[in-house]
Amino acid sequence: MAEKEAHPALAPPRFARFLYHTAVAGVAIGFVATAYQVVGLAGHLGDPAARFLLIGALVIGLGYPLVRFAALPVTTARERVLWLAIVAVVVFDVLLGLTPPTARDELTHHLAVPRLYAERGRIFEIPFSLPSYYPMLLDMLYIPFAGGPRDFIPKVIHGAFGFLTGALLYGYLSLRLSPAYGLLGWFFFASTPVVMRLASQAYVDLGLAFFATASLLGTLVWKETRGYRWLITAGLSAGFALATKPNGILFFVIAYLLLLKHLGPSAPLRAWGPKALLFAACALAAFGPWLARNYVWTGNPLFPFLADWFGGEPVSADPGLGVLATRRLLYGESWWEIALVPVRLFFFGRDDDPRRFDGVLNPMLIVFLPWAFRGKWRDEKIFLFLFALCYLVYAVFLADLRTRYVLPIVPPLVILLVYAVHNIYLRISRPRLLFAALLGLVSLNVAYAASYFARVSAAGYLLGIESRDEYLTRFLPEYPIFLYANSRLPRSARVYLVFVGRRAYYLRRDYFHDYGELPRFLVDAIDKAAEPKALADALKRKDLTHLVVRENLLRRFLVDNLSPQKLALWESFAARSLRRLAHANDCSLYAILG
Repeated sequence: MAEKEAHPALAPPRFARFLYHTAVAGVAIGFVATAYQVVGLAGHLGDPAARFLLIGALVIGLGYPLVRFAALPVTTARERVLWLAIVAVVVFDVLLGLTPPTARDELTHHLAVPRLYAERGRIFEIPFSLPSYYPMLLDMLYIPFAGGPRDFIPKVIHGAFGFLTGALLYGYLSLRLSPAYGLLGWFFFASTPVVMRLASQAYVDLGLAFFATASLLGTLVWKETRGYRWLITAGLSAGFALATKPNGILFFVIAYLLLLKHLGPSAPLRAWGPKALLFAACALAAFGPWLARNYVWTGNPLFPFLADWFGGEPVSADPGLGVLATRRLLYGESWWEIALVPVRLFFFGRDDDPRRFDGVLNPMLIVFLPWAFRGKWRDEKIFLFLFALCYLVYAVFLADLRTRYVLPIVPPLVILLVYAVHNIYLRISRPRLLFAALLGLVSLNVAYAASYFARVSAAGYLLGIESRDEYLTRFLPEYPIFLYANSRLPRSARVYLVFVGRRAYYLRRDYFHDYGELPRFLVDAIDKAAEPKALADALKRKDLTHLVVRENLLRRFLVDNLSPQKLALWESFAARSLRRLAHANDCSLYAILG
């Protein structure tokens, strides 16, 4: 962007080093997090040496790209503007990340499960928490900080993986084009609405995006240089993508198939077979400890998936309708609307609206695609496009689509977007039109940021006007009940959570909830009980001493799902065996008597 001439492929080697060192920094964090899991399984999470190693790896691994970013030799006005724009996005993410955790998945497992591990000083099986069986690479990094006033740090850690991903894009695009284009790609990714939102939440999707991007770019640079360090780094990154989230399985399958195609089936097997095996072996080395953990716990290394293949008791979670039926029956969408879901995702996303994918992208990620494939590195561009296309199509049909589920396609699309901008800039007679179009599309990200900051309502908390408890009470209806339970219930209490969304993070007493959103255990116990005492006995056998319920939701559910006789049995049980201890925001805490 600094000049009209295309930059040659022979870019300064410092960009290749920057790309490689950034990928290696992430891989090093992955190894330390995996080692921390092994330490936790052995019951030594509280060991000061283990914590020191983990925190040290975070400081060094996440601090490296930050130091390098601060020292970037920005030499032109456009580079300085882009550098400052990235700084503005980072400051925005950090400020929002300083607020107490309130996002749903933070409170159900990404912080709730690490808090349980931290309290017990070991990693143990939690049979009623399905996500606790998922790969939890990034969640290991949250353990030292979960459960206390420092629980904003996991949010900052997660946001830092977004920063690392931007650093990868900078290194690759600077290698291929120029530092200005590298900064442009970094900014496009960092300012994408779904990335800004996730960067202030203790999720794991940005970790998956980082490892996926490191694997893809490592594969491309290896193809060019034939340096085995790149192939090994790509394979390890793919393994850590598998260890971060179940979606990593989809990434690995697609990336590996594309790698085999990239190697060329026309070449002799002895030429490309060992390379493919090396990639897979490195991925297995990174993912293997997580497979071993689940195998020991359940007999199925991929539990709760593929129980028919690998064994292990299958999970009886709430049955789903399937993707097409969900959009057809629940959302009333026509067949043509369903067919256009992959395109609608980029234009009509909205936070907290499942019908509109619960997340926001930006149309510019795809509207410039026709101009991306001109010029050099066509094979690399096709490789990135095919990955994004395959991942998006499969993600649409494998799960009820959420924008963050397809986050690994955003970095490849950003690369293609920057290539498109580069190609248009070289050929357009009035570059101001291009800049105006880009500014108009980027303004959508700025508008989103302003709207999201207002929704998070962070100003009062950050300025000290609002306390932590006051902030959380505004966002979580069950929070006052949890405060009461934490201060009044005995340590021996075990609480059954019913219709509170499994958001158990702030409850400091032992708890139990169903696999899904519906209270199947309670309904089954009512169905099997012949009298109120039998229902009380069923709860006691589960060691349950208290209930936390959303009153209106439970009442409606029981009326809709129980026969009149069983509803009468429940009401008799509630009158005789439940004593309400606290009530707020339609949430109640009951003691189970007898």
